[in-house]
Amino acid sequence: MTETQRNIEMYATEELEQIDDNELIDHFRNGDTNAFNTLVLKYQNRIAKLIYRHTNDAETTKDLCQETFLKAYKSLTKFKGESAFYSWLYRIAMNCCIDYARQQTRRKTVPYDEFTTGTEEVLISKFPSPSHLVEMEELGDIINKAVDQLPTKQRRVFKLRYEQKMQIKEVAVHINRSEGTVKTHLHHAHKRLRELLRPYLENRPLEWDG
Repeated sequence: MTETQRNIEMYATEELEQIDDNELIDHFRNGDTNAFNTLVLKYQNRIAKLIYRHTNDAETTKDLCQETFLKAYKSLTKFKGESAFYSWLYRIAMNCCIDYARQQTRRKTVPYDEFTTGTEEVLISKFPSPSHLVEMEELGDIINKAVDQLPTKQRRVFKLRYEQKMQIKEVAVHINRSEGTVKTHLHHAHKRLRELLRPYLENRPLEWDG
């Protein structure tokens, strides 16, 4: 790839990042289906990387990416905007991965013990038996809600680190802060999440979850 091609691709990526997701969604709802294609271009690589980390298979990743965006396309009119579009898309992709893993477990064709999710890495490194999948999905929802309770700076750094899988130094560059600041935010975010999630793990009501 030539330097010119790299610059063109980088510019295109930066251009996509500047486009407001909500504007694209509004256009789509008003009948402009091409607006969804722009959303696909903006997030397809990120979603593909996310899915590949859980499947470790290129063909499966391709299939699940298509399934993710197809589900998003069919459900976009129901998107309420209560979270960022990518967070909503992320959950669709993870549900596709969970469904795929469940199917593979039933067929007994692949091991299941390495399937993990982004923010759930705070508490678990492996899924237990498939019989606990429903509990894990519930846990994922609870953790996502807990992350939304974090202060803005902690939440942003946490999501960049665990949802988008950025390295510490990448997060630092992204938010224009030092690596030490990023680590401090992560430390406080982990501490706060443990406090928020402790009642759930002890089978007590979550006062902050309405």
